[in-house]
Amino acid sequence: MRNAIHKFGKFYSNIMINMIGIFIFVGILSVIFGDYGWVPNENIYAISQFVYSYVIPALIAYAAGNHVGQIYEKRPDVPKTGINHAGGAIAVMAAAGVMIADKNCAILGAMILGPICGLLWKNVLEPLTRKAVQGMEMLTRNLVAAIVGAAFSIAAYYVLTPVLSAVTHVIMMGVDWLIAHKLICLTSILIEPAKVFFLNNSIHHGILLPLAMQQAEQNGSSMLFLLETNPGPGLGVLLALWLLKRKKRKEYAAYMFVECIGGIHEIYFPEVLANLWLLLALIPGGMAGILCMSVFHVASAGLVSPGSILTVLFMSGHHVLATLFAVAISTAVSCAIAFFILKRQGKWCTEAAISAQEEKKEEVQEKKQMLEKGQMQEIKIGFICDAGVGSSAMGAALFRRKLKEEGMNGITAEAYAVDQIPEDLTIGVCQREFLEILQKESNLSNIVTMESLLNQTEHLALIEKLRKGDITQ
Repeated sequence: MRNAIHKFGKFYSNIMINMIGIFIFVGILSVIFGDYGWVPNENIYAISQFVYSYVIPALIAYAAGNHVGQIYEKRPDVPKTGINHAGGAIAVMAAAGVMIADKNCAILGAMILGPICGLLWKNVLEPLTRKAVQGMEMLTRNLVAAIVGAAFSIAAYYVLTPVLSAVTHVIMMGVDWLIAHKLICLTSILIEPAKVFFLNNSIHHGILLPLAMQQAEQNGSSMLFLLETNPGPGLGVLLALWLLKRKKRKEYAAYMFVECIGGIHEIYFPEVLANLWLLLALIPGGMAGILCMSVFHVASAGLVSPGSILTVLFMSGHHVLATLFAVAISTAVSCAIAFFILKRQGKWCTEAAISAQEEKKEEVQEKKQMLEKGQMQEIKIGFICDAGVGSSAMGAALFRRKLKEEGMNGITAEAYAVDQIPEDLTIGVCQREFLEILQKESNLSNIVTMESLLNQTEHLALIEKLRKGDITQ
């Protein structure tokens, strides 16, 4: 179940992450020039609405159709033609039918039609076009794409859109009812545990973002943008650890900065996974924050990414104080409960995590292969997470700095998403809890697990292994 959700969310996460700049662009225009913005201007605000209604759905449809082809070409039995853009083009034509019929369903329609058109092209239409008369391949390919795109567009207009309109109407009525009755906070029961098990991108980009964008298009803003990105619950847990674990206060202070200002939630996941009782702190913390947002009608004008307090406050427009209060309450509740749990246990989750990692060291020992003449080829290390832009990016940057300080040459370290790992990667580094997903998604033979990708003690341990030649290609 978890893997299915992860694959679904990962597919759309890859698409949405590449468009974060566009989402933020729309949010900025809405915050500044919207009807309730700082400087209302209906002409400029109309730009954001046009992008919401037509540009973003078209881009999602194209990217989804194209991405399906790229995924299929990774299979050994599929010819690598590189003509995946045709699937994306058909998806745009099909999505146009939804955009015209009901622009409120355009994004959801694009998310559905994109993969369908991509699959149709790769499995049916492309093999047919390869049978065309020599010299007529391009004409055949474009003609087939146009005809199928037209057919799908008409079907989307008359068949798909009415169904989507009915479904989204029911969903939005349910969301509005939960918000009106201050019950939207119950979503934390699902969101907070899902985040910790590395489903944060799947939940945010695959489920909440499409609904939030539709609500924002209708109302100018949406609270749904803030449900997963609120840094309060994680910050509260880290604050409790900082208060109790005095010997590691400097490290936890850095973690709190990364969580609050950097907006990278993965920083606290290992702490909670090492002590699942801390979920009992995260869930009430998330619920308290969302309840405050409901009471004070806090909402965001656009996508909040990363989930930094600075981004959250900027996107909240005139609700800055109310938003800050909601995050503070969320942090306080989470911290108080986490403090109580840790105090009662008489031990801290960090120690449990280190102990668990020591038990697993034998499982992650890499094969030792030195090249002839005693020389070692360049070692390429990849810090890997779900999206390749959060904890892995910071971990790779910190590791490069350590390599430079230790005078280690011939070693590179970069961040990668789990489905974008290069074939020539020597060593993959991931958080221990992400190992199962990485093993299923890649063919890496050398994988090193860490309690946290930002843990500099573990960075030094890896460097020491590299220096001794314990880990090579």
